[in-house]
Amino acid sequence: MTDTKSICPECQKKIDAQLTQGNGKIQITKQCPEHGEFEATHWQSPAIYKHMQTYDQFQYLGDLNAPKNPEGCPYVCETCNNHASGTVIGVIDVTKRCNFKCAVCFSTFPQQEVDYEPTKEALIDMLEFVSKANPKPPAILFSGGEPLERDDMPEIIGAAHKLKFMTILATNGTHLVDTPGLAQKLKDNGLNIVYLSFDSFHEEFNKKVRGRELLDIKLKAIDVCRQHDMEIILVNTLMKSLNDKEVGDMIRFAAKNTDIVRGLIFQPIAFTGRATENPFRENFREWSFAEDVEKQTGGEIKTTDLFPMSVMTSPIKIMRKFMQKPWPLFSCSPQCGIVNWIYVSEDGKMFPVNRFVNFDRFFNYIRKTAENAESKGKFSLLSSLFMASMLSMNMFLVTKEVGMLTLTNSIMRMHLSPSYQSLGKIRRRIFLLGCMAFMDSYNFDVNRVRRCVVHYITPDKKIIPFCAYNNIHRVAIEKEFADRQQKA
Repeated sequence: MTDTKSICPECQKKIDAQLTQGNGKIQITKQCPEHGEFEATHWQSPAIYKHMQTYDQFQYLGDLNAPKNPEGCPYVCETCNNHASGTVIGVIDVTKRCNFKCAVCFSTFPQQEVDYEPTKEALIDMLEFVSKANPKPPAILFSGGEPLERDDMPEIIGAAHKLKFMTILATNGTHLVDTPGLAQKLKDNGLNIVYLSFDSFHEEFNKKVRGRELLDIKLKAIDVCRQHDMEIILVNTLMKSLNDKEVGDMIRFAAKNTDIVRGLIFQPIAFTGRATENPFRENFREWSFAEDVEKQTGGEIKTTDLFPMSVMTSPIKIMRKFMQKPWPLFSCSPQCGIVNWIYVSEDGKMFPVNRFVNFDRFFNYIRKTAENAESKGKFSLLSSLFMASMLSMNMFLVTKEVGMLTLTNSIMRMHLSPSYQSLGKIRRRIFLLGCMAFMDSYNFDVNRVRRCVVHYITPDKKIIPFCAYNNIHRVAIEKEFADRQQKA
């Protein structure tokens, strides 16, 4: 049993909580003096939970000296000095307007319909504010609502591009299909990634959850992005018993479209926003993702091929030595996200990238190198990277599928200048497979929030962890903004 802190789903007061193993899951149990006991699924099976803990690189290299469950967390964010992670992705909501009314929208609460839409000037001010962070976030995700309800979205993208952010646009894709010339404007203004919602190949699901048939629109949106070479990350809201049987089909679809699809991210439903009051919430939680991946891909991708996002902490420690403006560490909790890069061969077979090296040997070598990266010269680090690659490489598979020189060059380039472009020709054959498990007030864990790397940027210059914002801060911040707008 592990002690932590959580919040009461009824009054949102911070209360004691325990993580325990039971019924083949990791569960969180908590007792509010006023509202009683609550229990919810916290994460996946104990075996996968342990696997992720084992590969949590941040435990070796991160600054974990800040106190756990610090005073004021998760309520006081603007003055917090106890957060363990920097911002990897800054999220900016540009509007509450949307042409859908999805049953699972996490950002819209039924009891609060507010007019929230910062001006273009205010959004640029927010971008300039977050660009001064140290370290500066590498990426900005524009969200909503539906961002493309705004006519000035290309200009806002352009402002972020000029500030040298990777730009990501969360969208349902309809405006990309229906508005001639819009995709070209977005491309011309520097849009890097279209973050396209794509939940199901079955219209029954789409009508039930999103309110309309969508498959044709999604496929057309992908074609529009392909025509303009705007890369896509597909985003799937995963719900047990509704679309969890499609995990394998979604992965195979991404594999067939790696020319333009750079990633496939599954997001198990979090009960915030419109989904908050669902009395059957535990029936829809999806906590067997890793096992479903292995089963539904016929073992091409195994549970042990998925790793916590924090496994990137060591490589980024090394990359920082070569960057003009170092990235923040990808140091979120191992329960927040599990990922891997999947290489697709010419005949359609999928190989997680760890299959190309002896993974344990490679990452132990990288971790040891990263421990003293600050005191080493660039030549010494490059030599260490080259040796780690040579000593760990699966020569047969690398030679057969990629080519030893190509893979070695890609590893070196990614450490020297991390970007999709630095992957060279491999870029069009790989995609990122991941699962991001956002929290709601039932399975909220303050220790996870403390390590969050996805932060909302607000009009009043606050930087707030994703799950803290959606569960605690969103309603008050949007209401305050709307009240100010009415008075102005």
